[in-house]
Amino acid sequence: MARVLLTNDDGYFSPGIRRMIDVLSQFTDLVVVCPDQQRSAAGLSVTLHKPLRIRVANYRNQTCYLVNGTTGDCVSLGLFHILEKPPDMVVSGINIGENISLVEFFMSGTVAGALLAAIHNIPSISFSKSVESADVIGGRVRSGGFEEAARIAGEIVKYVLDEGLPEGVDMFNVNFPKKITRETRVVVTRLARLSLVTKVYVRHDPRGREYYWIWGEKFKNFPKGTDGYEVFINGNISLTPVSLSSLSTTPDLKKVQRVADAVNETLESYFRS
Repeated sequence: MARVLLTNDDGYFSPGIRRMIDVLSQFTDLVVVCPDQQRSAAGLSVTLHKPLRIRVANYRNQTCYLVNGTTGDCVSLGLFHILEKPPDMVVSGINIGENISLVEFFMSGTVAGALLAAIHNIPSISFSKSVESADVIGGRVRSGGFEEAARIAGEIVKYVLDEGLPEGVDMFNVNFPKKITRETRVVVTRLARLSLVTKVYVRHDPRGREYYWIWGEKFKNFPKGTDGYEVFINGNISLTPVSLSSLSTTPDLKKVQRVADAVNETLESYFRS
């Protein structure tokens, strides 16, 4: 039986991770390591300024390791402390709220869990779901449809465990629409560049000093072929393959070399003076 490490960034009480436990525990040797509370939008951050602690909880006979840190902390502890050898796969989610476009891909703690595993050459998948009504940051959701999403997520996990990720693909980023119907389909997409307009809200405390809230308003339109287009416009499930090698290479190294050469000349002049 394949061993799967499951994590999230919404915490132990999230319906997304609990529905995934229900599904994945049926056909995998499941190990759950997740934050003890909400850790959204932390990205691929790790805790270096304070000690981490682990406590153990039980959900429907599934042991869950709860960490007082980020999703990155959870995956690091899972891979290099809790497990004796690497798992066959790392699964992160299902997140409350979608994680589409490059900006959310790099901001998301849910995606970060899968991304960190992929960096260590472990096949991984992040799952997120758009919801009708929720306090996404607070982790509370009234209507989510996570049972249907978890069943479909389970099928994707089964396929990758059996067949592996396609050549050149390091991880999948999967996003579910608000409503999953009989007409809903899984569509292969690319990451949109942006998904929201960032705004800074200025407020004043009782002493008259300014403080700030950073928030974003989601786009209403997305380019065809992107994750945002399929999730929001067509109501489909976006399956986005991610290749880490593409993030560390450029199509025209000669032009980049010109930049390096120019800076090197400046450095030589600087040290000569």
